[in-house]
Amino acid sequence: MPELPEVETIRQDLKKLVIGRTIKELLVIDKTVLRNQPKDYQQFFKGLKIKSVDRRAKLLLFHLSRRVSLAVHLKMTGQIVIKTKKGLASGGHPISGVTTVPNKFTRLVLSLSGGLNLYFNDVRKFGYWLFLSEGALSALLKKYGPEPLSKNFTLPILTDNLKKRSGSLLKAVLLDQSVIAGLGNIYVDESLFLSGVKPDRRVKSLTSLEIKKIYQSIKSVLKKAVKARGTSFSNYVDAIGRPGSYWSKRLVYGRAGQPCPNCSQLISKSRVAGRGTHWCSICQK
Repeated sequence: MPELPEVETIRQDLKKLVIGRTIKELLVIDKTVLRNQPKDYQQFFKGLKIKSVDRRAKLLLFHLSRRVSLAVHLKMTGQIVIKTKKGLASGGHPISGVTTVPNKFTRLVLSLSGGLNLYFNDVRKFGYWLFLSEGALSALLKKYGPEPLSKNFTLPILTDNLKKRSGSLLKAVLLDQSVIAGLGNIYVDESLFLSGVKPDRRVKSLTSLEIKKIYQSIKSVLKKAVKARGTSFSNYVDAIGRPGSYWSKRLVYGRAGQPCPNCSQLISKSRVAGRGTHWCSICQK
C-alpha cells in the first residue's frame, strides 16, 4: 500500500496536470468504487473545475468548485493513469502485461477539458473514491492525526498521543492513522531502526529520550523518502511513470537475512501488530 511519500509524490505531479481543468464527464464503470455517489452523479460533477490537489495521510484530495471534493485511496493495487494527447502517464501500481486504457481493470474515468482523461484502475478493487461535501470532508479529516512533516507534528504532541496508548505495542500505535497520519509498514520499520527502538516494545516502556529519537527519525526518514520520490517495489511508480528510488536506500525493510548496515548482524523478520516487521536484534533495544 502506498504511504505518505508515494501519495505525496503523485499529488505533486498530478497538480501540474489537472488543476484548472473542468470535468466533462465522470464515468463510473464499477459503482462500488465511488462509495457514496450522489444521485445522477454524471450530471452533478459535469462542469465542475479542479481547483487544487491535496493530500491528507494516504488520501489524494481533488478539491472542486461548488465546495465539493473527491477523495481517492489507492489501497493495495490502485493505479491512476493520465491520458493526454502526448501519451500516457501513470502513478500507483502498474498492471503486468496491461499497457492501454481503458482496460478490464478500469473502474472509473474522469474526462477533463483539454483532451485529458484520468483512469482509475484496480485489479483487486480495494481502492475507492469518495464524494465529499465541505462538511463531510472536514469530519473525515478530523479522524487523522498530525501530518508528520507539518508544523503540527511536535514532540509534545507525539508524546501525548503515545501516552494515550501506553499499554499497546509501539508498532501498532505508530501504524494508527489517528496517532500519526500517513505512516505505514515500510516507514515505521525504517524509523524504528533509525531510532534504535524495537517495534514490539510496549509504549509505556519508552523513555523520554527514546520518544525523542522516534520523533526525529520519523521526520528524517519521511523527508528522505519524499525527496527520493517514494519507494519502488511491487512495480510502484509515481504519477509520470518514474519509479521511486528510496527502495535502494532502505535500512531494514525487506532485508530479512541480510547484514545490518550498522553492525552486520542479520536482519530479523517477525510478526508484530499483525504485520511483517524487520528489525535488528543488536541495534534495537
